[in-house]
Amino acid sequence: MKAKWRLLKMILGISLLAFLVSFSANRHACKPLTDIKIKVDHESGKYFVNDSLVRKVVDGKQLHVSSVALGNMEVDKIEQLLDRNSFVRKSQVYQDIDGNMKVQIHQETPLVRINTGNDEFYLSEQLTKIPLSPLYSAQVLLVGGNIEEEDFEGLKELSQFISADKLLKKHIIAVKKEEPNSFILLVNKGDYVIEFGELEKFGSKFEKLKLFYDQFLGKVGLNYYERINLRFNNQIVATKRISDEK
Repeated sequence: MKAKWRLLKMILGISLLAFLVSFSANRHACKPLTDIKIKVDHESGKYFVNDSLVRKVVDGKQLHVSSVALGNMEVDKIEQLLDRNSFVRKSQVYQDIDGNMKVQIHQETPLVRINTGNDEFYLSEQLTKIPLSPLYSAQVLLVGGNIEEEDFEGLKELSQFISADKLLKKHIIAVKKEEPNSFILLVNKGDYVIEFGELEKFGSKFEKLKLFYDQFLGKVGLNYYERINLRFNNQIVATKRISDEK
Protein backbone atom coordinates (compact mmCIF):
# COMPACT_ATOMS: atom_id res chain seq x y z
CA MET A 1 0.00 0.00 0.00
CA LYS A 2 2.80 2.35 0.95
CA ALA A 3 4.56 1.61 -2.33
CA LYS A 4 1.43 2.49 -4.29
CA TRP A 5 1.05 5.73 -2.33
CA ARG A 6 4.67 6.69 -3.01
CA LEU A 7 4.16 5.94 -6.70
CA LEU A 8 0.98 8.04 -6.75
CA LYS A 9 2.75 10.97 -5.06
CA MET A 10 5.59 10.68 -7.55
CA ILE A 11 3.18 10.77 -10.50
CA LEU A 12 1.31 13.74 -9.01
CA GLY A 13 4.62 15.56 -8.39
CA ILE A 14 5.83 15.00 -11.93
CA SER A 15 2.48 16.11 -13.34
CA LEU A 16 2.51 19.27 -11.21
CA LEU A 17 6.08 20.06 -12.24
CA ALA A 18 5.22 19.57 -15.93
CA PHE A 19 2.21 21.85 -15.53
CA LEU A 20 4.27 24.57 -13.86
CA VAL A 21 7.01 24.35 -16.48
CA SER A 22 4.42 24.48 -19.27
CA PHE A 23 2.61 27.38 -17.62
CA SER A 24 5.87 29.28 -17.12
CA ALA A 25 6.99 28.62 -20.71
CA ASN A 26 3.65 29.77 -22.13
CA ARG A 27 3.69 32.85 -19.96
CA HIS A 28 7.25 33.63 -21.06
CA ALA A 29 6.33 33.08 -24.72
CA CYS A 30 3.56 35.67 -24.48
CA LYS A 31 5.82 38.34 -23.04
CA PRO A 32 7.06 41.19 -25.24
CA LEU A 33 10.77 41.56 -25.88
CA THR A 34 12.56 43.26 -22.97
CA ASP A 35 15.63 44.50 -24.82
CA ILE A 36 17.97 43.79 -27.75
CA LYS A 37 21.55 43.24 -26.60
CA ILE A 38 24.14 43.35 -29.41
CA LYS A 39 27.74 42.11 -29.29
CA VAL A 40 29.97 42.74 -32.32
CA ASP A 41 33.51 41.31 -32.34
CA HIS A 42 35.21 44.74 -32.32
CA GLU A 43 38.00 43.28 -30.19
CA SER A 44 39.26 41.74 -33.46
CA GLY A 45 40.09 45.26 -34.65
CA LYS A 46 37.39 45.33 -37.35
CA TYR A 47 34.63 47.93 -37.42
CA PHE A 48 32.57 47.18 -40.53
CA VAL A 49 29.48 46.57 -38.39
CA ASN A 50 28.15 48.63 -35.48
CA ASP A 51 25.20 48.29 -33.12
CA SER A 52 23.11 50.75 -35.11
CA LEU A 53 23.43 48.71 -38.31
CA VAL A 54 22.44 45.49 -36.52
CA ARG A 55 19.48 47.17 -34.83
CA LYS A 56 18.20 48.46 -38.17
CA VAL A 57 18.05 44.86 -39.41
CA VAL A 58 16.50 43.16 -36.39
CA ASP A 59 14.07 45.96 -35.52
CA GLY A 60 13.43 47.35 -38.98
CA LYS A 61 10.23 47.15 -41.00
CA GLN A 62 10.83 43.58 -42.17
CA LEU A 63 11.20 42.06 -38.68
CA HIS A 64 10.34 44.72 -36.09
CA VAL A 65 11.13 42.31 -33.25
CA SER A 66 10.21 44.86 -30.57
CA SER A 67 6.53 44.26 -31.34
CA VAL A 68 6.77 40.45 -31.52
CA ALA A 69 6.06 38.19 -28.55
CA LEU A 70 9.00 36.06 -27.44
CA GLY A 71 7.23 32.86 -28.47
CA ASN A 72 6.79 34.12 -32.03
CA MET A 73 10.40 35.16 -32.50
CA GLU A 74 11.81 33.56 -35.68
CA VAL A 75 15.46 33.23 -34.72
CA ASP A 76 16.47 31.43 -37.94
CA LYS A 77 14.94 34.17 -40.07
CA ILE A 78 16.73 36.87 -38.07
CA GLU A 79 20.09 35.11 -38.50
CA GLN A 80 19.50 34.64 -42.23
CA LEU A 81 18.83 38.35 -42.71
CA LEU A 82 21.92 39.32 -40.71
CA ASP A 83 24.09 36.84 -42.60
CA ARG A 84 23.10 38.43 -45.91
CA ASN A 85 25.14 41.48 -44.97
CA SER A 86 28.45 41.39 -46.85
CA PHE A 87 30.38 42.38 -43.71
CA VAL A 88 28.91 39.59 -41.54
CA ARG A 89 30.58 36.19 -41.58
CA LYS A 90 28.28 34.59 -39.02
CA SER A 91 25.53 35.76 -36.68
CA GLN A 92 24.10 34.05 -33.60
CA VAL A 93 20.73 35.02 -32.13
CA TYR A 94 19.12 33.65 -28.97
CA GLN A 95 16.88 34.61 -26.03
CA ASP A 96 17.76 34.67 -22.35
CA ILE A 97 15.50 34.02 -19.36
CA ASP A 98 15.02 37.75 -18.76
CA GLY A 99 13.29 38.20 -22.11
CA ASN A 100 16.26 39.77 -23.90
CA MET A 101 17.22 38.93 -27.45
CA LYS A 102 21.00 38.59 -27.72
CA VAL A 103 22.74 39.06 -31.04
CA GLN A 104 26.38 38.13 -31.59
CA ILE A 105 28.07 39.23 -34.81
CA HIS A 106 31.28 37.79 -36.23
CA GLN A 107 32.58 40.05 -39.00
CA GLU A 108 34.33 39.10 -42.20
CA THR A 109 38.13 39.38 -42.12
CA PRO A 110 39.66 41.41 -44.99
CA LEU A 111 43.05 40.22 -46.24
CA VAL A 112 43.80 42.70 -49.03
CA ARG A 113 42.16 45.70 -50.68
CA ILE A 114 41.93 45.27 -54.45
CA ASN A 115 41.51 48.01 -57.05
CA THR A 116 41.13 46.68 -60.58
CA GLY A 117 40.47 50.10 -62.11
CA ASN A 118 36.83 49.14 -62.65
CA ASP A 119 36.06 47.82 -59.19
CA GLU A 120 37.40 48.16 -55.67
CA PHE A 121 36.78 45.74 -52.81
CA TYR A 122 38.34 43.75 -49.99
CA LEU A 123 39.15 40.07 -50.32
CA SER A 124 38.02 37.95 -47.37
CA GLU A 125 39.60 34.87 -45.81
CA GLN A 126 36.98 32.84 -47.67
CA LEU A 127 38.10 34.49 -50.97
CA THR A 128 34.82 36.38 -51.28
CA LYS A 129 34.48 40.07 -52.13
CA ILE A 130 33.75 42.51 -49.32
CA PRO A 131 32.56 45.96 -50.43
CA LEU A 132 34.19 49.12 -49.13
CA SER A 133 32.59 50.52 -46.01
CA PRO A 134 31.68 54.10 -45.06
CA LEU A 135 32.30 53.13 -41.43
CA TYR A 136 35.77 51.60 -41.54
CA SER A 137 38.87 51.36 -43.71
CA ALA A 138 40.93 48.23 -43.01
CA GLN A 139 44.71 48.58 -42.85
CA VAL A 140 45.59 45.76 -45.22
CA LEU A 141 47.85 45.14 -48.19
CA LEU A 142 46.83 47.16 -51.26
CA VAL A 143 46.55 45.35 -54.59
CA GLY A 144 46.20 46.93 -58.02
CA GLY A 145 46.03 45.86 -61.64
CA ASN A 146 43.94 43.51 -63.72
CA ILE A 147 43.19 41.12 -60.85
CA GLU A 148 41.12 38.05 -61.67
CA GLU A 149 39.53 35.40 -59.46
CA GLU A 150 42.30 32.97 -60.32
CA ASP A 151 44.70 35.34 -58.51
CA PHE A 152 42.74 35.32 -55.24
CA GLU A 153 44.30 32.23 -53.68
CA GLY A 154 47.83 33.44 -54.40
CA LEU A 155 47.08 36.91 -53.03
CA LYS A 156 45.65 35.35 -49.89
CA GLU A 157 48.82 33.32 -49.33
CA LEU A 158 51.02 36.33 -50.14
CA SER A 159 49.21 38.62 -47.68
CA GLN A 160 49.30 36.01 -44.93
CA PHE A 161 53.01 35.44 -45.48
CA ILE A 162 53.76 39.17 -45.27
CA SER A 163 51.50 39.74 -42.25
CA ALA A 164 53.24 36.97 -40.32
CA ASP A 165 56.71 38.51 -40.77
CA LYS A 166 57.59 41.74 -38.91
CA LEU A 167 60.22 42.87 -41.42
CA LEU A 168 58.10 42.25 -44.51
CA LYS A 169 55.02 43.80 -42.92
CA LYS A 170 57.05 46.89 -42.04
CA HIS A 171 58.32 47.46 -45.60
CA ILE A 172 55.80 46.05 -48.11
CA ILE A 173 52.55 47.98 -48.44
CA ALA A 174 51.20 47.16 -51.91
CA VAL A 175 51.16 44.67 -54.77
CA LYS A 176 50.66 45.43 -58.44
CA LYS A 177 49.92 43.03 -61.27
CA GLU A 178 51.93 44.19 -64.28
CA GLU A 179 51.16 41.35 -66.68
CA PRO A 180 49.58 37.88 -66.53
CA ASN A 181 51.20 35.89 -63.70
CA SER A 182 53.67 38.67 -62.90
CA PHE A 183 53.52 40.90 -59.82
CA ILE A 184 55.66 43.61 -58.27
CA LEU A 185 55.79 44.65 -54.62
CA LEU A 186 55.80 48.30 -53.55
CA VAL A 187 57.45 49.57 -50.38
CA ASN A 188 56.70 52.42 -47.99
CA LYS A 189 60.30 53.65 -47.73
CA GLY A 190 62.81 53.86 -50.57
CA ASP A 191 62.30 54.53 -54.26
CA TYR A 192 62.58 50.97 -55.55
CA VAL A 193 60.25 48.15 -56.58
CA ILE A 194 60.53 44.42 -56.00
CA GLU A 195 59.92 42.16 -58.98
CA PHE A 196 58.21 39.15 -57.44
CA GLY A 197 57.03 37.33 -60.56
CA GLU A 198 54.42 34.61 -60.11
CA LEU A 199 52.62 34.19 -56.80
CA GLU A 200 54.57 31.13 -55.76
CA LYS A 201 57.71 30.06 -53.86
CA PHE A 202 56.98 32.63 -51.17
CA GLY A 203 59.42 31.18 -48.65
CA SER A 204 62.50 31.09 -50.87
CA LYS A 205 61.80 34.48 -52.50
CA PHE A 206 61.30 36.30 -49.22
CA GLU A 207 64.31 34.65 -47.62
CA LYS A 208 66.43 36.03 -50.47
CA LEU A 209 64.88 39.47 -50.01
CA LYS A 210 65.50 39.53 -46.26
CA LEU A 211 69.10 38.46 -46.81
CA PHE A 212 69.50 41.25 -49.38
CA TYR A 213 68.08 43.77 -46.90
CA ASP A 214 70.52 42.62 -44.26
CA GLN A 215 73.66 42.45 -46.38
CA PHE A 216 73.19 45.25 -48.92
CA LEU A 217 70.34 47.72 -48.44
CA GLY A 218 71.28 48.31 -44.83
CA LYS A 219 74.71 49.50 -46.01
CA VAL A 220 74.06 51.37 -49.27
CA GLY A 221 70.65 52.85 -48.42
CA LEU A 222 67.10 52.37 -49.65
CA ASN A 223 67.49 54.55 -52.76
CA TYR A 224 70.64 52.92 -54.16
CA TYR A 225 68.73 50.35 -56.22
CA GLU A 226 65.91 50.91 -58.68
CA ARG A 227 64.62 47.34 -58.93
CA ILE A 228 65.19 44.16 -56.97
CA ASN A 229 64.34 41.03 -58.92
CA LEU A 230 63.37 37.85 -57.04
CA ARG A 231 62.27 35.83 -60.06
CA PHE A 232 65.42 33.75 -60.44
CA ASN A 233 66.28 30.68 -58.41
CA ASN A 234 69.04 31.05 -55.82
CA GLN A 235 69.94 34.61 -56.81
CA ILE A 236 68.81 38.23 -56.76
CA VAL A 237 69.31 40.60 -59.68
CA ALA A 238 69.41 44.22 -58.48
CA THR A 239 69.51 47.24 -60.80
CA LYS A 240 71.48 50.23 -59.52
CA ARG A 241 69.77 53.55 -59.89
CA ILE A 242 72.91 55.57 -60.64
CA SER A 243 74.08 53.67 -63.69
CA ASP A 244 71.48 50.95 -64.43
CA GLU A 245 74.35 48.54 -63.91
CA LYS A 246 73.31 45.08 -62.80
